[in-house]
Amino acid sequence: MRLTIKKSAMKNPLVPLVAVGILVLATGCSTPSATGYKLAYSSFDQPSDHPSSKTPAPAGCINFQGVSLEQVLKIYSGVSGRTMIRGSLPEAKINLQTQTPLTTVQTLQLFDSVLAQNGIAMVLSGELAVKAVPANQATSENLPEITLPWKLLPESSSPMMRKVTLKYLKPSEAMCAITPFSKLRNSIIAIDGEKLLILRDYSATIRQQLQLLEQLDHQPIR
Repeated sequence: MRLTIKKSAMKNPLVPLVAVGILVLATGCSTPSATGYKLAYSSFDQPSDHPSSKTPAPAGCINFQGVSLEQVLKIYSGVSGRTMIRGSLPEAKINLQTQTPLTTVQTLQLFDSVLAQNGIAMVLSGELAVKAVPANQATSENLPEITLPWKLLPESSSPMMRKVTLKYLKPSEAMCAITPFSKLRNSIIAIDGEKLLILRDYSATIRQQLQLLEQLDHQPIR
């Protein structure tokens, strides 16, 4: 099933609502199956989490030119199959045009990134909901702990949390090395006594930080 969201379609306020209904059906959030597949989608999902029968959305299927945040969040909810939870958010008009075919997960990664650029973080809340919060408040939320290897983390602005137990580096020393990559405020906690780092940031940022830690934490510091 394909969905085209063109600029002309956004002039009709009913079109996004119809699109959401189509997408909810497409993502399969109805009766749970015995296959073990996830009911809803997220930016962190792997190919094995969902059936592979869906065809990617074609290039140019999304063409937002000054589209309201309200409409984009409705479409996000439909694409992901997740209930949208939101409070007070900054005003934003979203501009986005896709140039390549995108899977559902890639679409959500793209949405996470463009919304983050507009000051809004999309925080997963359990298996079936997502919270839209001001980006400067993201680290006060209960961010999902994602344990994928760093090479499998999406290069998107998808908020997450990761615990890292170091072998040789002192966490407070490692913190100095990775802090320049941080995008969210107060995003790193170092617990020297437990040799533990807690990272709370966007996926693309934590991907970089984990890669650097892998390079640094392989032998005792001399």
